[in-house]
Amino acid sequence: MLTVVGGSYGAAPVNTVAPVVSGTATVGSTLTTTDGTWTGAPAPTFTYQWFRSPSTSIGGATSSSYVLVIGDRGFGIFCRVKATNTIAPSGVTADSNTTATVTSVPDAPTIGTATSTGSSTATVAFTQPANNGGSTITSYTATSSPSGITGTLNQAGSGTITVSGLAGGTSYTFTVTATNSVGTSAASAASNSITTLPVIGQAFGGGFYAGQIGVSGTATHNLIIGPLASAQSTLAWKNANTATPGADSVIDGPQNTADMVADGNATVYPAAHFCNDLSTGGQTDWYMAARNELEICYFNLKPTTTSNTTSWGINANAVPARTSNYTAGNPAQTSAAAFKSGGSEAFNTANYWMSTEASSIYARYLYFGNGDQNTGYKAGGRRVRAVRRVAV
Repeated sequence: MLTVVGGSYGAAPVNTVAPVVSGTATVGSTLTTTDGTWTGAPAPTFTYQWFRSPSTSIGGATSSSYVLVIGDRGFGIFCRVKATNTIAPSGVTADSNTTATVTSVPDAPTIGTATSTGSSTATVAFTQPANNGGSTITSYTATSSPSGITGTLNQAGSGTITVSGLAGGTSYTFTVTATNSVGTSAASAASNSITTLPVIGQAFGGGFYAGQIGVSGTATHNLIIGPLASAQSTLAWKNANTATPGADSVIDGPQNTADMVADGNATVYPAAHFCNDLSTGGQTDWYMAARNELEICYFNLKPTTTSNTTSWGINANAVPARTSNYTAGNPAQTSAAAFKSGGSEAFNTANYWMSTEASSIYARYLYFGNGDQNTGYKAGGRRVRAVRRVAV
């Protein structure tokens, strides 16, 4: 209908084609709207107001484009276009289509406990975020600090991620992110700090890492072998082939050693006193290895490629526990270069005393050529190398 205004005929705006909103309905994306198609004379001008469905206006959202924010998550969004001319100074409105429900990246997961599981691996527990962003979470990623080493778990809910490829004997913390079809969340808070196990033969604890000892395959202590230059000698187990009450444990080298040095007379138990009295690498708690402790040193630090005896090798205190004897090729020569035959820290191809008594006149020893275990007179001279242990 034509209307006379100021001596001229005109018409109020009339919408014939609704405005159209386009863009991706995800937080951070930009939506834009067309004006739609209108009639009216004089030609109308347009203003805009964006809404969260069904009818909540968004403060400050008054241009033809709008960047979605986190507050829009879970709502459809539409734009109300107002056409104004001199015939309809208060304006006529038309609403656009409503977008799909706005989604976003997930909220950050909640970090749990990080645990060292080896020299190159760790596990990182996490709890799924309360809000998945409106899209199912498909994976979680743990990232180490330092080095940015990652592990991924493909699932929607809470869990534990394994991270591999870490460096031995290194401290790490971890963060976790969640990913859905929109993208990846912010990182969680940092985890507790963990230290990976050293690799076999790595400098550690005043000496060198030789493996772990434990009970039923569960580690209780890290075993450290003393440096060759200060922690090895050739000595008698005892100055007489007589009984030694108490020194009979196959795993408790500290107690065996304590029993032998209790009288304070270094001439009676030279090998035990040598280990007990040692101060090296900033440590003073060295002792003479018990039978199963020294066997672990052989298994992990075998100096040569020589075939093993097949009469020994079972060790309930190894980690993991070993229930069968050696084969000719297992264990193989150590991978630790310094402990290979001729290396700066290598065991000699010789007999080494254990602190475990065999009988009133004999003590046990291990031959580092092939792993054979035997007994010999206590007053005989054999090599001894000090060890220490650190609780896991």
